[in-house]
Amino acid sequence: MRRQVPLILCFVFGIVMIFTQFIPHSLSQSLHQEVRQWYLIIFPFALVFSSIALIRTHVMRIRRRTEHWRYSFLIFIGILMMVVIGVPFGPQHHVFEWLFNNVQVPMDATMFSLLAFFIASAAYRAFRARTLEASLLLVTALIVMLGNVPVGDLVWNTVFAWLPWENATSGMKQWILDNPNLSARRGIILGISLGVISQSIRIILGIERSYLGGGD
Repeated sequence: MRRQVPLILCFVFGIVMIFTQFIPHSLSQSLHQEVRQWYLIIFPFALVFSSIALIRTHVMRIRRRTEHWRYSFLIFIGILMMVVIGVPFGPQHHVFEWLFNNVQVPMDATMFSLLAFFIASAAYRAFRARTLEASLLLVTALIVMLGNVPVGDLVWNTVFAWLPWENATSGMKQWILDNPNLSARRGIILGISLGVISQSIRIILGIERSYLGGGD
């Protein structure tokens, strides 16, 4: 029953929510809104369980002395401080805001700054013009980067002043974004949508059961 009940609920609610998207009846729409209200009620419980799972994971890391296990104490300190301050005093408390603005925001900025270097490193490896595809990728990336900065049009208007097109770098950049890039993005989004539909059908029909913890 531990597996049958979640499978039945997943099937029933999956089918019901699919029909509510295609039946423009007031009863269907009210049912859709009611289920969304249930979601708002269930979400806090899911958040609590995920927090418990996070704590258990880091407790096991500390017990087993895995690599960088000392950083797990920072997780507990951060959770404890934000809960102790945020729950009784609310998110508008000056200490809560100070912790968010001076700890959370700088850490996010640092993480994304490091991510930019990883992207630059990956781009360097991908843009080496050894094949026709890599050469096209390199030329396109250079045009888009130059079109995003004022120096691109400045260089164009200076070097190619004898040509009748002004600010051509911005124009080429916009054409690339509006045509090849947009077409590729729509193709990727269409592929992702088909994958989501396929995976959703597998979950609704009970073929995919990994969310239950694996196994049959």
